[in-house]
Amino acid sequence: MDNLTPEQRRKNMQHIRSTGTKAERLLMDELQQRGMEFSCYDNTVVGKPDLVFAKQKVAVFVDSDFWHGNPARYVRPKSNVEYWDKKIAGNKKRDRKVNQELGKQSWTVVRLWEYEIKHYLDECVARVLDKLKN
Repeated sequence: MDNLTPEQRRKNMQHIRSTGTKAERLLMDELQQRGMEFSCYDNTVVGKPDLVFAKQKVAVFVDSDFWHGNPARYVRPKSNVEYWDKKIAGNKKRDRKVNQELGKQSWTVVRLWEYEIKHYLDECVARVLDKLKN
């Protein structure tokens, strides 16, 4: 059962960002400090990646632990379980389709969990830089 009233839950959900999250800003700031040039939220690229390195054809997605179902971090809601199971499964399916489509178009896809970025930023940056070298 939800410990918030429907009005409180609605307000909470309205304040969840889809772009400009803390994890995205951390990664972007670090890459910019290293002199990397990229575009953000490019809707001309399948899946609208969070960061796009067009010359190298590298698309970086910063996946929310909750919304993308991080196996190590996702906490399943206790209420409206059917809805959330379907929602998260659909997000995962969409992510796989986006990865496949970008692969067909010769893009390299890097997916990073928000937890990884917040706690292991240097390793995440190294993963992105490694893909840019190839």
